[in-house]
Amino acid sequence: MIQLETKVANFTKKDITEKPVQIHVDKVNIYYGTNHAVKDISMPIHEKSITALIGPSGCGKSTFIRTINRMNDLIPSARCEGTIEYKGANILNPKIDVVQLRKAIGMVFQQPNPFPKSIRENIQLPLKFAGVRNKKELQEITEDCLKYVGLWDEVKDRLDRSATGLSGGQQQRLCIARALALKPQVILLDEPTSALDPVSSSKIEELLLQLKEDYTVVIVTHNMQQAARIADYTAFFYQGELVEFGFTSDLFNHPEKKSTADYISGRFG
Repeated sequence: MIQLETKVANFTKKDITEKPVQIHVDKVNIYYGTNHAVKDISMPIHEKSITALIGPSGCGKSTFIRTINRMNDLIPSARCEGTIEYKGANILNPKIDVVQLRKAIGMVFQQPNPFPKSIRENIQLPLKFAGVRNKKELQEITEDCLKYVGLWDEVKDRLDRSATGLSGGQQQRLCIARALALKPQVILLDEPTSALDPVSSSKIEELLLQLKEDYTVVIVTHNMQQAARIADYTAFFYQGELVEFGFTSDLFNHPEKKSTADYISGRFG
């Protein structure tokens, strides 16, 4: 079983110099059976920054982000070629310890998916699965994670009540807290605000801006304004291909490709 070593990959691309690359994606192709869903993707993911993946529905964004922590392994017809280098190893190698990988690279989905258990258990069950047994440590981590996502004051008096009784926005913040409990380095979010009201969405955006101080964040979003507000880097996907990647300000204000300009201006989508 391959262990992940501490190493930062190098990536050469115009103007991308601000922060080191934490994940280097090189010539990644993803298939569902004979369907070539993602085609020859190469891009960097910079540490302690927010990278937004934008593009119309069905263009491969979610398929791509799920591949970064091997969630597509759960789909029998899915297969992947290429390299996603993280800590000196290709995480697409079948010998990678996927359990350890998913601790390091957490995932939050479009629909909030709290366990049908108490708020406390939502945070502590993954920790117990990872071998944490000390009650004081479990309680401290629970409190710290809930405070980090701004939930502690809202739920501290009902930790033993069902998490499904929380509002949609609270559930999504709980799911982010649950991902943080395992102390990942990277957090992947697949349209985390699409099912939320504007107020809850704003709270998630504020949280993501806070998260990037300590974590690397990759977010799939259909919301152009959201990408422009919070992302440091943006990648535009279209028909399974990466059309353009760069600093968000450059991509939105001075896109190099006509299709990028057409998409962000609302001419198609």
